[in-house]
Amino acid sequence: MARVTLNEVRAWVEPTKLPLSALDTELLAHLEEEALVRLSSTYDVDVWVDSGTTPKIVRTIISKLYASFYIDRAYSENQDDGNDYAIKLAENAEMLLTGLVIGDFEIPNNPPDNSSSPSFYPTNASSSQTPTLSDPSLGGPHFSLGKVF
Repeated sequence: MARVTLNEVRAWVEPTKLPLSALDTELLAHLEEEALVRLSSTYDVDVWVDSGTTPKIVRTIISKLYASFYIDRAYSENQDDGNDYAIKLAENAEMLLTGLVIGDFEIPNNPPDNSSSPSFYPTNASSSQTPTLSDPSLGGPHFSLGKVF
């Protein structure tokens, strides 16, 4: 079952220039798989099985990717470097994907799945040590000027 709807993709395609009457399910399946594989390093994507369970930002990313490929394919003979609008859509989708994966921002009401990542300082402050006179480098990260190393 598709994770995006026809209307979500239509939001990114100019209807007077390129009418979209149906989604190419094979292309959509490939693009969904690519996006979900990237997001699976940060989120539990197994629960996103259709448009009702997939978060809105993920549906937006997939819709932009689909529209980008659809537009680029339709106008591929007209421009050597690809369609400018399709490139902008793809770049924006890539920016959103990267931001979600590296943690610049999170999916609302869907925290990242950090169960497989190691837990130690600085993520987990319990392993932080207190600086001593013999080893002042212990403790949290800090930087100061004017000290002799």
